[in-house]
Amino acid sequence: MSTSPIYDLGGGKDDGFVEESEPHVLVPVAIHSSPEYEEEKGSKQRTTSTFFSDEYGNLKFVNLVCRYPCAVFVTMVIICLGSAMILISLARATGNPFTEDENAYDIHDVRSIAYDSLKLAKEVVADAYDVYTDSIQESAVEAEPNAKLQEDSADVTFWIYEAKTEDGLFTKEAIPVLRATEATILDNEEYPNYCKLDYIEMNGQELSQCAKPLTAMNIFYASSWNASLADELLAELTDENVNLYNTLAACVEFKILCDVLPAEILTAENILWVNTTSEKIDSMVNQWDGNGTLNGDIDQVNLFMATMNKLQTKARHVNFFFDENFNTSNPVVMYSRSTMFWGQLLNGTTNEEESGDKLKEFIMENLFSNWTEITAKDHNPEVQTFYFMGTLIFDVILKILAVDGAKAFASFVAVFFYLRLMLGSWFLTAVGMFEIFLSVPLSWLFFSYIFQIKYFSTLNVLSIFIVIAIGADDIFVFMDAYNQSASKGPEILSSLESRMSYVYRRSGSAMLLTSATTCSAFLCTLASPIAGTRSFGIFAAFVILFDYILVMTLFCTSVVIYHNRFESKRFCCNCTFWKVNSPTPTEHALNSYHIGVEPKPDRISKFFKEKLAPFILNGRNRIIIGIVLTGWMVVASIYTSKLEPTKSTEQFLDENHPIQRAATILDEKFPKTQEDISSKIHFIWGLEKITRDGVNQLFDPDFVGNAAFAEGFSFNEECQTKMVEACESLQTNPDLEEFILKKNGLRSIDCFVEELGAFNVLGDSATCFEKISGAWKSQNWQVSSDNFNSTMEQFLKSRSCTGDLENVQSYFIDSMGWDGNSLRYAGISVESSLLDPFALQAEEVVRTHYKAFMKAAADFDSSMVDACGSEVIMTDLDQLFVFMNNQKIYRTSGLLGSMLGVLIAFGVLFIATRKLHISIFATGTILCVLISVVGSVTILGWSLGVIEAILVSILAGFSVDYVIHLAHAYVEAEGDTENRIKEAFGDMGISVFSGMLTSVVASIPLFFCTLTFFAKFGTFLCLTISLSWIFANFGFMSLLATFKVPMDKKCL
Repeated sequence: MSTSPIYDLGGGKDDGFVEESEPHVLVPVAIHSSPEYEEEKGSKQRTTSTFFSDEYGNLKFVNLVCRYPCAVFVTMVIICLGSAMILISLARATGNPFTEDENAYDIHDVRSIAYDSLKLAKEVVADAYDVYTDSIQESAVEAEPNAKLQEDSADVTFWIYEAKTEDGLFTKEAIPVLRATEATILDNEEYPNYCKLDYIEMNGQELSQCAKPLTAMNIFYASSWNASLADELLAELTDENVNLYNTLAACVEFKILCDVLPAEILTAENILWVNTTSEKIDSMVNQWDGNGTLNGDIDQVNLFMATMNKLQTKARHVNFFFDENFNTSNPVVMYSRSTMFWGQLLNGTTNEEESGDKLKEFIMENLFSNWTEITAKDHNPEVQTFYFMGTLIFDVILKILAVDGAKAFASFVAVFFYLRLMLGSWFLTAVGMFEIFLSVPLSWLFFSYIFQIKYFSTLNVLSIFIVIAIGADDIFVFMDAYNQSASKGPEILSSLESRMSYVYRRSGSAMLLTSATTCSAFLCTLASPIAGTRSFGIFAAFVILFDYILVMTLFCTSVVIYHNRFESKRFCCNCTFWKVNSPTPTEHALNSYHIGVEPKPDRISKFFKEKLAPFILNGRNRIIIGIVLTGWMVVASIYTSKLEPTKSTEQFLDENHPIQRAATILDEKFPKTQEDISSKIHFIWGLEKITRDGVNQLFDPDFVGNAAFAEGFSFNEECQTKMVEACESLQTNPDLEEFILKKNGLRSIDCFVEELGAFNVLGDSATCFEKISGAWKSQNWQVSSDNFNSTMEQFLKSRSCTGDLENVQSYFIDSMGWDGNSLRYAGISVESSLLDPFALQAEEVVRTHYKAFMKAAADFDSSMVDACGSEVIMTDLDQLFVFMNNQKIYRTSGLLGSMLGVLIAFGVLFIATRKLHISIFATGTILCVLISVVGSVTILGWSLGVIEAILVSILAGFSVDYVIHLAHAYVEAEGDTENRIKEAFGDMGISVFSGMLTSVVASIPLFFCTLTFFAKFGTFLCLTISLSWIFANFGFMSLLATFKVPMDKKCL
């Protein structure tokens, strides 16, 4: 009998939370051991060696790590850092890694095909025209004169006003506030050097003045106001007379559409009255210059504007300034807006960039501080003011990104310190965070450069948060397996190799199961037809895979180093790490086992095994759990069924942020007017629908097909006639009344064929009034094929009567496919009364417009195919119809992806456990989590927009880990159901709890992000993780305890 030292674990806590100042320390005590014990300690039954394990059953890789831990560790770190350096080098060479979302759509959908058919054709024609102009050594279009100083528009400042009182904005108290706000710009002595200049000819001289701002202050501060004339007009413009005026206005004012009016209305008396009334109104409008004093009769001005708004050809003078609820019955304006115009090129600048920088510098130095004060919430009791300006918006967004980035970084810091708290080692914490973050660049390297997947979605950024949650969970599983191995006896503790082989197998199988399920769930995004979603799913799967590999290699090696050099030493920053522990913690654990000293379990594991497990095993408690969870599922199911697609514009920022508030007011509170920028809908003849042969957006995001032109297309005289008739139909078709924007009382239709016909008859000297009146249509206006090319050359040099009198070729560039030699396609464009390039409207709203325009396209096909030799393609070039379909795809594929994730989880579980009841219980639990999360976000007021649909699509990938961990632990345990539940809670309870708490901690800082996506992602992550933990611990384990299905039955 010999005496040998044994080291007791002293100075440490047994609650699982290892304090920095109190690590586990080996304290020598005396024990007695026998020769038989010494022999047993060094012996282990030999087995047959395999490719992976040696004759002792130890894994060969683990043997390598245990024998040369520092060498393996350094090698792994060099490989990781070297791969990261290679990635950085490659990324610098290729530039911005993120793929622009301009091709983020279902390439086989009819909307995307129509969009690309016109887009690609437009590019081909533009390239051909460039070649044509180069070949003749001069432009086919007369060169534009050099731009005059500040002639072009550089930017616009929007002022948006919201009333704080029921009296509205246009009151004697509020109007001066609006006036003072706009005076910060208009009264600045330097403003003329930065405003947009309008140039006019007067007495043979060219004069310039700042462009007149669009503001209601021009009306309230008119240089002259004829109150008696205003009363006269208000008395005359009864509802009956307003209808008469609107019926005759187009004919009287523009000399068009007269032939469609009945004779009993088109009388000389009525024409005279409309003409006289129009002149009276114009005489008042001409005085609205903002150069006078505040009108003393504000109520009269409000009523006059409300009445003018009823007149289709005069509403343009007032309707930009008030919200859509303003009318003669409710002459109270709750929202108003105004715009100030900035010009370029500024004096002393040579290009737009220099000019923009100079303008920005002027605003920041002279105006920005005043604007910040004016837009403060408590600035004025009558008015809340917002502003919106493109020059500044980019800087504001950058600041928001910086702040939100800091909040995201705070979540990483929180995870780091929580890892330190649970692991009790700065070394292991640092390595753990290192391997978590390194899994992203390693995945990126393989994703983009090894597998050559070129579509790198911005959604891939989410993988950082995903791997933080899942990576920390894997670390806890590995470390808990390591800590629990200390009590497994001489079979495991005979050597460090055997101990780590046990840890490797136990934790590796558990992590492999969850990682495989999570990867598969993310790969379900491959069912989506949108490349960005597929790219994210593949990248996320790569990240989970590399995190698993790094945990099983780099972190495993760090645990061996920790075991050899850190674990038994006092203080967190002990600097004797170069000294190997003697005896090692494994030797100490083996000695403790033989003398009957059991390691003290940490408090968390003890709680799960000795408190929660008995609680679950109590039948009465399970009844209560069942009632609570069932009741919640009923509520969640009801709310899940109420989840609807979003019916409003998607928001980019928090709804209370000033920029988002301003954007929301502009989008929702004002009617669409001719002063607003709107999207154009194009009807195009001469194109074939492109095919998608050879298109694979993942590997070549930019290639979406080749332009296809209709071989039979002929822009002959008959086709020209039919196209003008189509333009007239769009102007008068009652079914399109609410879908086409009106300008000057007429529908805004860009019909280059009409301008071509007018040019062919009247020449370039004709006035726009002569062209618009349409009198030329009574002559032979069609352009013959013999004269077509020469006529087109001259026509392209003329000015269009639409827009800002732009050059014909530049204005009609979307609908006129002239390549210098022939007209490849021709079309008509209309401005939408709702859609614009800056706001993504709800699917059902856009679909209503889409159906109306598709019906018009079908009508054109029935009458124009024979004449033009081509069917019409209807599309927009702002991807609004494409995004409409994307919204449907996000909604359907998100739910489909979640269901596929559940099915995959069932398959993986059944293959891994071979137990049908466990697979069914676990899958049911995951399904309950899905319903609970969707029901919860519905309760929170979410609707199913793009962000929500994307999050739902990855829901299954987030919700499977905890239930699978507990299911795997239950299967691996021994004994009856009761013992298995206790062992499962004892082995995995702390790992699951720590993983859950890490993810929740990581999500909390995201709640406070200004960017909507991150804020919603944080909420979604917290809900998913919390509900997954609740259902796994209380739902899944209760099912096992209730049914008590024996584990010795095959497949049950």
